[in-house]
Amino acid sequence: MAAASKRLRVTQLVRSPREDVFEAFCDPKIARKWAPEGCRMVSFRADMRVGGTYRQAMRCRGDLHVAHGAYRKIVRGKEVAFTHQWEEEDPVETLVNIRFRPTKGGTELVLSQTGFQDVAEARGHKDGWSSALASFAKVVAARRRPRR
Repeated sequence: MAAASKRLRVTQLVRSPREDVFEAFCDPKIARKWAPEGCRMVSFRADMRVGGTYRQAMRCRGDLHVAHGAYRKIVRGKEVAFTHQWEEEDPVETLVNIRFRPTKGGTELVLSQTGFQDVAEARGHKDGWSSALASFAKVVAARRRPRR
């Protein structure tokens, strides 16, 4: 099995300027509003600085899923990298990297995650991230609508 098959890459267009998208991604209050389809965020705590940690809990179809990790790299407006590990028996720590790229029509998020033990695990995370980032894009778009 090739190592590349144990990696994932997801892209998502967010129709908002890069700085706004980055700030929304880094805001714990906004993080509580987006999750993969069929899930809702129960809690999200973060100390978003290099070396700081986060912990999130989401309920998906009745099951509670808790993940935690540490921020490894933060380049304001451009990139965030953090470890990701589920709270479960025999957890695997992976590395998530998200780049914020300005593009026509908004910002392209490019997420990559490495360190999976097998292809199925990577595939499951890819589905989850794809759905979660689509939800994030909707939350950010709703914030930009003018209020009456």
